[in-house]
Amino acid sequence: MNWDAVGAIAEVLGVIAVVVSLIYVGHQVRQNTLQIRHDNLRASVRGALDTNWHFHRNSQVFDIFRKGISSFDGLEPKEKAHFHSILVDLAFYFEIIRNMHVSGLIDQRAVETNQRFLIAILLTPGGRQWWEFARETQPMPQSAIDYLQALLESREPDFRPISELQPWFAADR
Repeated sequence: MNWDAVGAIAEVLGVIAVVVSLIYVGHQVRQNTLQIRHDNLRASVRGALDTNWHFHRNSQVFDIFRKGISSFDGLEPKEKAHFHSILVDLAFYFEIIRNMHVSGLIDQRAVETNQRFLIAILLTPGGRQWWEFARETQPMPQSAIDYLQALLESREPDFRPISELQPWFAADR
């Protein structure tokens, strides 16, 4: 028996085993990344639904939100605080989604959906008033404020205010 040949065959088989193992590990990493993305997308959707649940189904919050998008400056102090809290929550939530996307943990669609919703609120008269207040008081990181400002300045002309996208928020209803 030629031990050199047996050694060479074992060496080739070892290399093949390593290559197959690496391919398998790569496949598992890819599958895990896809699962994380799906889980994060599901969590993103759940977060948006929970936020919407708050001001769509609670009549007091609905009224505050509706009045707030019409005129933030016209709200009573307690209503301003509540409206401010809702928008800060939405802005922070958007920033989390955006950072997850930058890290490769969430799909671009989640960013676009949350972006469209938040910008639609900021395009209302009350949303614009709140945004001026937020830019002055900085209730969120400056990087988030700068990013949202850039979005507002560069948005497509087809972006519509939330009162048009969800007409039940319109002040004349």
